[in-house]
Amino acid sequence: MALPKSLGTIRDLKARAKKAFSVESQWESLLSDAYEYFLPNRNLFDRDDTGQKKMDLIFDSTASTAIQLGASKLQESIAPIWAKWAVLELSEEMKREIKASDGEVDEDQIRENLEEQTEILFDYINRSNFSTQFYEMALDVLIGTGTLIITEEDDMEMPFSFHSIPQKHVGFEEGPSGSIETHWRKHKVKGRNIERTWRGFKASQSIKDRIEKDPDSDISCTEGVVYDPVEKSYHGVVWVDDEDSISWDQTYDESSPFITGRYSKTSGEVRGRGPAIMVLPDVKSLNKAKEFVLHRAGIELAGMWTATDDGVTNPYNITIAPGVIMPVGSNNSSNPSIQRLDTGGSIELSLFEITELQNAIKVSMFNDLRDPQGPVRTATEIAMDARELAKRIGSAYGRLQTEILVRTLKRIMHILVKRGKIDPILIDGKAVDIKFTSPLARSQDMEDIMSVQQAVEFVLNTAGPDQAKMAFKLEDFGTWAAKKTGMPAELVRSKAEKDTVIQAGAEAAQAGMDVQSQAPTGAP
Repeated sequence: MALPKSLGTIRDLKARAKKAFSVESQWESLLSDAYEYFLPNRNLFDRDDTGQKKMDLIFDSTASTAIQLGASKLQESIAPIWAKWAVLELSEEMKREIKASDGEVDEDQIRENLEEQTEILFDYINRSNFSTQFYEMALDVLIGTGTLIITEEDDMEMPFSFHSIPQKHVGFEEGPSGSIETHWRKHKVKGRNIERTWRGFKASQSIKDRIEKDPDSDISCTEGVVYDPVEKSYHGVVWVDDEDSISWDQTYDESSPFITGRYSKTSGEVRGRGPAIMVLPDVKSLNKAKEFVLHRAGIELAGMWTATDDGVTNPYNITIAPGVIMPVGSNNSSNPSIQRLDTGGSIELSLFEITELQNAIKVSMFNDLRDPQGPVRTATEIAMDARELAKRIGSAYGRLQTEILVRTLKRIMHILVKRGKIDPILIDGKAVDIKFTSPLARSQDMEDIMSVQQAVEFVLNTAGPDQAKMAFKLEDFGTWAAKKTGMPAELVRSKAEKDTVIQAGAEAAQAGMDVQSQAPTGAP
């Protein structure tokens, strides 16, 4: 298959993939430790087995429980289940064009149409497996880096699906701006499924023979989605690892099926670092302390004993363990044949240290924050929670919003437009912008509303209503606040409707004044 000249040859692509995975190998030790303690069932860095025991060395489950709650908290905050966490709205460029049209373009009609497109978009998202796979990815993000792939399906009712990819199986290349532009994936596909995985896969004769002989044999492939800076598009390629030819390729236009998010990023590094890596020393200390406490508890319960022996005690043959009996020459002056050994120490102090470590791990995973979708709270409580959420999650929110949410929506909209499910929509500064309405985004919007409210109240209380009307466009405050809170367009009066209401009010007021002027003197 022909590749764009700007991407080079198959050898060039193989070299790029090999380099990307060689860089990832430098992370294996760190990531293996992080997954071992936080997500042992997802740890593929030191073993790639299935159905095996993976928690034999874990003595405290705080880390694994905390990261699951943290992933749920992250999902609730930025992409909650069965919720519309973003809306399509007019870009500033389009607003200026509408304003310059002198009423020839109906802005309110465009807004209603965009809201309808948003409803269709999130109907497909909420019916897909996005929520389950986003949660799986969020677990990886809290380690540092998470990756989704959006697969286009033949099903007309559900044209796409999501799949979370283990971090051991992916490699990355950054562009000049620091964003991930190219993905490489190690992939083992059963021979019988290879055509279903990549429609139009051109297998060599040796691969065809292998599949015919054993359809369930695993075919080791490398999949790449490479950004072409010349064409400004993404190009997908697949090759069998022990062959030197492209077996499948496809152009994805302006959106990549791979979505990778990084919690935070250190300069010079491609992979991200999440709170799990930051708190890993505490987790290791906790696990070791818990191991010692359990060992000590066993000794306290079963005891250690000494027993008299006429021979000479060999200290190298003594085992320190619960219930062990150690031979000694003599116990004491009364010399009982067997006696319990005093182990000393305080287990209470150890338990206190364990509690402190457990709390530190829970805080790092946001387990102490209130549910953003919990019971109704006052505006003050919402603002306070927003500030706390911004301090803990907000630092990562901007990056995750750009790297995950925006790219996910762009890819889905591309597929839906291609299938004729929604109208063609332009993004990236043209025609339409994406406004996020997740609990975290709305909490930040509430901060803006409260700031404006405080300014208006200050002027009202110090200078009076007349000065407030002179200083602020109070008639537009309601519309502005409605947009901030994500109120549906059909519940917000259009400019024409507001003008009608204002005119009706003015006419009613004038009629009242006329009636009053015609009333006899002294009449009530």
